[in-house]
Amino acid sequence: MSLKSRSKKTPPQSNSEAPQSDNAPLSERPAPAASCQSAENSERNCENRHSTGPESLSGGSHLSNSPARSHSSPAPPIDGSAASSSAIAQPLLKFDSLEISSLEASSLKASSLADFSDALPLFIQPLLTLISDLVYVYDRVAHRLMLISDDQMAAVLGDCLEGLQSPSIAALSARVHSEDWARVQTYLAQILGESSDEHEVEFRLRQSNGEWRWLRSRDRLLSRTPDGLPWQRLGLLTDITHQKQTDSTAQPTSLVEQQMALVSKQATHFARMLSQSLDLKDILNTAVDQVLQIFQADRVLIYRLFENGTGSIIVDAIAEGCPTIAGHPPPESIFPIADRPTSSAGWVYSLDNLEAESLSEHSRSVLRRLGVRAMLVVPMMQQDTLWGWLVVHQCLGDRTWQKWETDLITQLAGQLDLAIAQSELYQQVQRLNVDLERQIQARTAELRLASNFEATLKRITDKVRDSLDEDQILQTAVQELAIATEISCCNAALYDLEEGTSTVRYEYTTTVSPYQGRTADLAAFPEIYGPLLNGQSLQFCSLVPNPVRGRVSMLATPIMDDQGVLGDLWMINHAFYAFGEQDLRMAQQVANQCAIALRQARLFQAAQAQVRELEKLNQLKDDFLSTVSHELRTPMSNIKMAIQMLELILRQAGILDSTTELEPNRVNRYFKILREESQREISLINDLLDLSRLDAGADALHLSSINLAGWLIPLLRPFEERTRNHQQSLQIRLDADSLPPLITDLAKLERVVTELLTNACKYTPAGGEIWVEVKRLEAGGKAQENGVGWEDREEPPFQGLVIPKLQIRVTNTGTEIPLVERDRIFEKFYRIPNNDPWKYGGTGLGLALVKKLVMCLQGTLELDCAKGQVQFTVTLPLQPE
Repeated sequence: MSLKSRSKKTPPQSNSEAPQSDNAPLSERPAPAASCQSAENSERNCENRHSTGPESLSGGSHLSNSPARSHSSPAPPIDGSAASSSAIAQPLLKFDSLEISSLEASSLKASSLADFSDALPLFIQPLLTLISDLVYVYDRVAHRLMLISDDQMAAVLGDCLEGLQSPSIAALSARVHSEDWARVQTYLAQILGESSDEHEVEFRLRQSNGEWRWLRSRDRLLSRTPDGLPWQRLGLLTDITHQKQTDSTAQPTSLVEQQMALVSKQATHFARMLSQSLDLKDILNTAVDQVLQIFQADRVLIYRLFENGTGSIIVDAIAEGCPTIAGHPPPESIFPIADRPTSSAGWVYSLDNLEAESLSEHSRSVLRRLGVRAMLVVPMMQQDTLWGWLVVHQCLGDRTWQKWETDLITQLAGQLDLAIAQSELYQQVQRLNVDLERQIQARTAELRLASNFEATLKRITDKVRDSLDEDQILQTAVQELAIATEISCCNAALYDLEEGTSTVRYEYTTTVSPYQGRTADLAAFPEIYGPLLNGQSLQFCSLVPNPVRGRVSMLATPIMDDQGVLGDLWMINHAFYAFGEQDLRMAQQVANQCAIALRQARLFQAAQAQVRELEKLNQLKDDFLSTVSHELRTPMSNIKMAIQMLELILRQAGILDSTTELEPNRVNRYFKILREESQREISLINDLLDLSRLDAGADALHLSSINLAGWLIPLLRPFEERTRNHQQSLQIRLDADSLPPLITDLAKLERVVTELLTNACKYTPAGGEIWVEVKRLEAGGKAQENGVGWEDREEPPFQGLVIPKLQIRVTNTGTEIPLVERDRIFEKFYRIPNNDPWKYGGTGLGLALVKKLVMCLQGTLELDCAKGQVQFTVTLPLQPE
């Protein structure tokens, strides 16, 4: 084997020292002087001195000084040591200018061990043939690396020798596994620096076929310079692939635990970063950025699958120097179709080497076009459905994915699935909140509109109901409806079904020409009045311009109730206006209220007409009775006088005294009937005349002051005998000393008390009681207590000066007036049927006359019926105004 550059490297010696034999032990050789050099060694020293610029190895090559990109993913440290970046930086600068005795492939077998006999002790050289390791010597002073053992080069390095023909940091880093590159850098810094005597490192070296070999490099210091600095180092490079494969099944527990701890730590950190936002876009961007940083990858993307079977890259993160993927590639661009799983649970697809993997040419060409050298793909699930894929690309080199990395990517995908589910749930809640808010706003608007609708309708209804005039009703409805709906015109018409016409009774307009007062023939427009007469509303636009109004939009609603159609209500606006549901409802409601108000107005008018007719008839009756009463009074007076004269003559002739009262003769009996009936007729005539005068207001008061006790007791004596005959009880309750004088019309008051006592005696059955009570009301209306049985009665407060009053109360027991009869007993000629136990009969004028007389006396008359008794209460002022 021949070397491309074969100059012996000996340390420079001082002039005072003789050169030593090459066969002397390496430790006994003189070290190179630090300062002076002999002239005769200057040429050789110039050859040994390293150059400052890059050259080809044929003349002494130099490694590149450009830093290499690391593709290593985080892994637990194996040897527990690592050099800091500051400690490694300077030795790497020296290593970049290292001269390596490169061995060309064609001259590998011609190498001789004797070429380096000056570098090794003699007893070591025969041993090199007995070991399988590759031996090298590194001269730190000359910066030269010499590969010694010829036969072991191919066995240990394989086809890596081709890559070492032009060595550089970039070339070496491309061959060394990304996870081991940090340890190799540390090792190189140690052998280039002034560290300890022994060093060792294990790393993986990739062959051209993609196979990875485990190598162990161990070196030891052979000699030092006179200054004590390291000079030459002896190293062994051993292939330990088989040993690693054997030991992989028995991985130390501590390493597994470290990997599990790292996976847990990274997953926890990843979950914490995702939890900082609930926005899906922010979550996905954070996810790809974190995955790119955790795996030290070249490209991380999330591919989203859609329901229609298509998909696209929705977010990605790309390292510097890695090409982007333009557009939205189809799913088959993410990873080969043939390798996709049928089940997504617990599945991860990994690709270590694009060229070494058994892929179809189509898949390989697609991935090559995307610049993918190695990749990881993990599915993303949402509710047992494939949502998309999380994809990690390695583009600048191959990469062997470890089990802890696949476990980590699975956990990260699971955390991302949860974050996406939470985000979508949050977005769904947000959408629901927005929808709810929109519904609330719409409902609020509807309620506000309904409230305005109800308020407007109530205002129109109240105004319509306040009137009983048809024209006023229609005017109010039309005007309020037009203002509320903001239309141009509104009118109301009433129908005359007998004549078959419709007349506009009132119209409110702002722009269009008025139609008020116009009459239309119903039969001339069947397309309009046909539906209206059937109770249907209609809306239309005039295709042919109206000769008066032009083109307009119209809405017609019938005014009808359960008895039929009364008219119609029209809403008119410009031609491009469309009446909505709210307008129709408003028009129908107003039309209904108009129908009710019109019907009430017509009923009121009919009732008023009947009242006027009844008043006319009643006046005719009163006039007739007054006339008849006047006409009958004179004959009855003559009849009464004749009866008196006849009684005198008969008594003088002894005809009326011929028999006792126990056995009266027929003359006495007939004469008695004649006298009583004539008296009844005279009383009836007097009552009619009195009522006529009271109704006409022609009966003036004749006031006088009376002592109630002295006046009332004699008035009641005739009724004591009458009640005794009917087995009734009459009681008088008054305190003569406490009763003040009463100024009133004595005749009218006597007539009132007499009629009330007569009425009580007439309707009280045998065994019943009759009470006459008199009491004074104090100021404010409270009655003065005056013995047992008296009750307090609160009178309505008087405005201004309080007038003292007197109450006369007549009560009878054993009977009760029915509720339906109480409002009619004060009518003229009305008698309660079947309620006269003594069969007195009568004309029904007594209580009517009492009511008129009490009003004339400026008093009040009240009726109370309860607990089997009837009570009439007369309240009079002590002195009329």
